[in-house]
Amino acid sequence: MRATPLKDRVLAAQNGLMDRWTCLRCFTANDDSVMECTNCGLLRGATPPAGTEQVPVQGARAGRARGILRRFLPLLIFGAIAFGGYLFAAQRGDNGEITQGGSLPIADVRVGDCFDLPESESEETNTVDARPCDEAHQFEMMFASDMPAGDYPAESTFEAFVADACLPAFEAYVGLAYEDSGLDIFWFYPTEDSWNADDQSVQCAVYDPLESELTESVEHANR
Repeated sequence: MRATPLKDRVLAAQNGLMDRWTCLRCFTANDDSVMECTNCGLLRGATPPAGTEQVPVQGARAGRARGILRRFLPLLIFGAIAFGGYLFAAQRGDNGEITQGGSLPIADVRVGDCFDLPESESEETNTVDARPCDEAHQFEMMFASDMPAGDYPAESTFEAFVADACLPAFEAYVGLAYEDSGLDIFWFYPTEDSWNADDQSVQCAVYDPLESELTESVEHANR
């Protein structure tokens, strides 16, 4: 994500001056139509942090390595299961901040919430493990917005929306342009069933691409 002489080549690809662009983290050649590296998930137009190895990100799950995860709507649950879920649910204080960690429906995650992903091999989830931002966590939500209603979009349409909306939001939230930051973006989008159930939200979170844990908010951190 640092500015390098190769950055001009990537920006030229963004402007349609080249048929392919090269990922600056793992050097994979990608088609001009994709917005993130098909090998390591780095967003197009970004360069890896200074001092990091130029190798693919070794994510714990396939969804994390690609930087995206599909979100589906939860089924209605009754009785003891619902009561147990309440006991282990995240809690908010009067100011809206997470005060007690626990399970939180991803649709209820707000900008500024810190969280981890549930331990699963699936590339789909409807919950996260919310945490107070001063406790160890990996992700911090920094943007959420609805896409226009209509037919379920192609993945490239979701990717274009993220590039157009989440990159500017990243700079406003972190205080540093995405291409100059050591942080990266992980984003969530709805499954087709969720979309058809009136869920058109795309959410973008900040995380450290080296997968180190954060213990404070990155809002206005300028890093």
